[in-house]
Amino acid sequence: MDKGFTVKEVASFIDETPNVIRNWFKELRQYIPHEKSDKGNGYNIYKREGIERFKEIQALHREQNWSMKQIEHYFATGGESFKPEPEKKAGELIAEELKAIREEMAALREENKQMKEQLDNQETFNKEFVIPGIQQIKGEVSSIRGSIERDKELDESNRAAKEAKQLIAAANENPDTNPDKQKKGFFARLFGK
Repeated sequence: MDKGFTVKEVASFIDETPNVIRNWFKELRQYIPHEKSDKGNGYNIYKREGIERFKEIQALHREQNWSMKQIEHYFATGGESFKPEPEKKAGELIAEELKAIREEMAALREENKQMKEQLDNQETFNKEFVIPGIQQIKGEVSSIRGSIERDKELDESNRAAKEAKQLIAAANENPDTNPDKQKKGFFARLFGK
């Protein structure tokens, strides 16, 4: 008959501490084959199948970084779900990384191409609409400046004409300076001279 092994012996076989073995057993009891000791001390005894199950748990937990919930689900589904993937070789990993880099470079090239097209479209738009518009605005500003200068000159002319008119009006009202308003003699008034 096959002798059973204690928690301490199983721990030494798979290079884990007894506490880890107890915790794994506590969480996954229904999936680990075990028996109670026939000595009446209540210890759990594990046969070869139990030790193999602990090795499987160790591989999933330590090497694949699975949680206890994932391992429990794995055992509950008969190993169908969460099947550990075989580790990829360095060449495969490098090939995948290279493929990802190439895809990213292609995406960057496409983005660069689109940005260049947008820049070309913007440049064409600027040449067709913005630059002529700016030149038209400059022409209008120049025309407005010319109009303002003409208006200033006209204002100056009007002001000068108004001042001259006022001087003439003032001179016409003053009989001393206006020869037409000076007193005429009797004969001059009679003959209209």
